[in-house]
Amino acid sequence: MFETHTNLVPPLVMKGKFPNGLAEAMKRRPDISQGKLAKAIGTSQQQIGKLLHGERELGAHWAERIAPILLTSPEQLVFPGLRTFRAPLVSWVSAGRLAMQEGVRKSDVRKYVHLADLPKGDWIVLEVQGDSMDRVAPDGSFICVNLSDQRVANDKFFVFSTQEGEATFKRYRSGNPPRLQPFSTNPDHETIQMSDGMLVLGRVGRVINDLG
Repeated sequence: MFETHTNLVPPLVMKGKFPNGLAEAMKRRPDISQGKLAKAIGTSQQQIGKLLHGERELGAHWAERIAPILLTSPEQLVFPGLRTFRAPLVSWVSAGRLAMQEGVRKSDVRKYVHLADLPKGDWIVLEVQGDSMDRVAPDGSFICVNLSDQRVANDKFFVFSTQEGEATFKRYRSGNPPRLQPFSTNPDHETIQMSDGMLVLGRVGRVINDLG
């Protein structure tokens, strides 16, 4: 099944408590007291204390406000056992015709994106431009691409490139010849035949609609 979101598995909840990663995050920032944190996010020290001791649930509302102050991610605060890592957002990729793509290099990092629950690999994030794949990745969304997974598989999603530097995001269809097929609500998009000089840049493992 093609993933369109992070599968977050919550930790076991102790009776009467709401465990979270706030205490661990604050240990890594001894310069920030409960009072400083409360002032920074516009709440009371009492509220921070209840979150810190698991007396009140630390949901996304709190996590998104606290994470930047403690230099961590909201996911690590809500689900402290979750394996997360950073992947570079390096460029854009066409979801239409093959288009010249000069920026799919880690030297062109625009920002870093926190990802979770993805297999090991060499991951980058690309912004989608075009609507030929909008049934899974609308124009303006972001795809997570594993550069270390270049083995084509029927009906899976990949970023392909030519030796001249053109690239496109498509669904691979095996056959003679193999094809790069759109997955779109727009019937105007056409299938592209995979030529001998075409390369697999990497397999798409997740779509993110909003980086926040």
